[in-house]
Amino acid sequence: MFFVVCTLLAHSCMCLTGGRSESEVVNDITRTILARFTRKHLHVDKNLVGMDDRLNEVIPQMIDLSSNEVRMIGIYGLGGIGKTTVAKVVYNRIAPLFMITSFIANVREDSKSRGLLHLQKQLLHEILPSRKNFISNVDEGIHMIQDRLCFKSVLLILDDVDTLDQLEGLAGDCNWFGPGSRIIVTTRDRHLLDVHKMDAFYEVKKLDQMEAIELFSQHAFEQKHPKEDYETLSNSMVRCVDGLPLGLKVLGRFLFGKTILEWKSELQKLKQEPNQEIQGVLKRSYDELDLTQKDIFLDVACFFNGEDKDHVTRILDACNFYAESGIRVLGDKCLITIFDNKILMHDLLQQMGRYIVRQDYPNYPEKWSRLCYPDDVNRVLIRKSGTEAIEGILFDLSIPKRKRIDITTKSFEMMTRLRLLKIYWAHGSISIREDNKVKLSKDFEFPSYELRYLYWHGYPLESLPSSFYAEDLIELDMCYSSLKQLWESDEPLEKLNTIRVSFSQHLMEIPDFSVRAPNLEKLILDGCSSLLEVHPSIGRLKKIIVLNIKNCKKLGSFPSIIDMEALKILNFAGCSELKKFPDIQCNMEHLLELYLSSTTIEELSSSIGWHITGLVLLDLNRCKVLTCLPTCIFKLKSLKYLFLSGCSKLENFPEIMEDMENLKELLLDGTSIEALPFSIERLKGLGLLNMRKCKKLVSLPNNMCNLRSLQTLIVSGCSQLDQLPKNVGSLLKELHFHSKYKTKISCFNHTKKSCRTF
Repeated sequence: MFFVVCTLLAHSCMCLTGGRSESEVVNDITRTILARFTRKHLHVDKNLVGMDDRLNEVIPQMIDLSSNEVRMIGIYGLGGIGKTTVAKVVYNRIAPLFMITSFIANVREDSKSRGLLHLQKQLLHEILPSRKNFISNVDEGIHMIQDRLCFKSVLLILDDVDTLDQLEGLAGDCNWFGPGSRIIVTTRDRHLLDVHKMDAFYEVKKLDQMEAIELFSQHAFEQKHPKEDYETLSNSMVRCVDGLPLGLKVLGRFLFGKTILEWKSELQKLKQEPNQEIQGVLKRSYDELDLTQKDIFLDVACFFNGEDKDHVTRILDACNFYAESGIRVLGDKCLITIFDNKILMHDLLQQMGRYIVRQDYPNYPEKWSRLCYPDDVNRVLIRKSGTEAIEGILFDLSIPKRKRIDITTKSFEMMTRLRLLKIYWAHGSISIREDNKVKLSKDFEFPSYELRYLYWHGYPLESLPSSFYAEDLIELDMCYSSLKQLWESDEPLEKLNTIRVSFSQHLMEIPDFSVRAPNLEKLILDGCSSLLEVHPSIGRLKKIIVLNIKNCKKLGSFPSIIDMEALKILNFAGCSELKKFPDIQCNMEHLLELYLSSTTIEELSSSIGWHITGLVLLDLNRCKVLTCLPTCIFKLKSLKYLFLSGCSKLENFPEIMEDMENLKELLLDGTSIEALPFSIERLKGLGLLNMRKCKKLVSLPNNMCNLRSLQTLIVSGCSQLDQLPKNVGSLLKELHFHSKYKTKISCFNHTKKSCRTF
């Protein structure tokens, strides 16, 4: 009977045999059916955690068994994250639906040790185990795989692929396989999947806290939750491996049956030294990087985890690390992720990176390339044992009970290759002001020739060293410092991109940036409360993009803006002595945001309407002496937000001479405006109008019903306003009014509209 079935199948498929004899076809089909009846089942752990959710994402959405097309699916993620486990479970679930199935494990390892030809032979043997598949090279293997599989429904899983050659030699393209075939590839390198043009991608994520606790407990206690008295320690252990399944299994097995004291001892060790079994799996991805990519990885692990990608890229590019390309490679290999434009690295990878730095000289931190643990930095600086091996220092001074340390020139003397220096308080600025734990002599100096990044919050001296010259410096961040001036020398810092000296309350002057830092793009002086004036050269900075002089309360004037054509953000908010907006003598079409709140400006220059044509936000909140606005302000066609809250002397709103379709929010609360002009209807895009506590407001123009975009009107506290314009209620989604005033305003259309009282 079995032979008859095979023969009938053979006859039905003769049109697809390409001239092969009937006996050959029958033999192939016989082998296929036998293989199907004896199909292997892959071993996986009995108690899988979180697997159902992952399979629900992979099988219906990506594998899509309902489709008769050939689909290639890539599964990628960090080493030890569970890619192989997901692939095995998928195989066990769907293998019975396919004519031919094959799970090729350890592709990377076997390809390197035995060669790609061996893997091709393995695949051909699994397809037709009794048939002799004579191939002598990879090209012959490609031809034979295509020939054997092109008309068959195939499930092929290639586990742990790491080169394009492996993919091209085992699963070239969709034409190799018959209708309905599914090719699944697991890898640590997302870029391989992109190049091979996979149909779908699935990133295996780390376990959440509840899943991690359950998996850890299964291996540490042989139950789904921690034993009594072990709950806190279990949570700490789970945090150490941050949802990595491999780490949870390894740690759980290692701690099984051990005492609480042994657990505590291991926990302290893990904070300093990674588990070798876990690190061995993770380090494989690091070993595959080239030298500059390894440098980027180590810099991120030691200094930049969690920081803005653009900021980090600038610094690393200044170190000649080709950061844009290198960061992409780290992301493709799942060594970092980019979220909200921040570079994020798994805790175990960060720990591994820091361990790699010190593994050659574990007891000699002065020989490490990077110092990032406070005790190690403290030891090197106090003992003055630094060497030229040190390229970067990260020093957190916020550790409780740390004694004041004296740092001398000799402490840094031999660090001639220092690229990155970051001294900071991790717990905020309060500690900086209350207890500066670093003491420097007045003649303190440190090597600056190789510096790319200088970040020293709470710097205790009045200026940088007289010999300070860092021709490759990209960023200078000296917030909360005791600086009275930035530097004394006149050497230009042509690569300097960013200066931050916020809350340096003794800073009284800034230098001629056109000479010292002609390519400056960001200048942040927020909270420099002693700053009396800025050098006139600041108005000539052609490349400046962000200028923040917020809360410089003694600044009385600002020089003419002559060449600041690239400026996007200008912030004078809180400059309470600033009485006049600077004269503009250039086209500032790129300026998007202008903050003038809490200044003493009496009027705006008419040049704003002519020179700042691209402005999106204008903040004049709490300008208590502002009496009027120029009509040319309505030439700002891109303006979306106009804030005039608390401008108590503003009595009139100017006539709107031109249509403004982009203005979304107009805040006039707390002003002395008595009425709005009839031309208010020109604000075609207005969605929010806030006139809260406009106590002199008597009426609103009747044509407000023409504001078709108006959704929210706030008139709470307008004690003299007794009614709304006719039909305006039909526009609004939300009305705010004050119930304590006797007005004729009442709620409207209760079923669909929102009415709030205050």
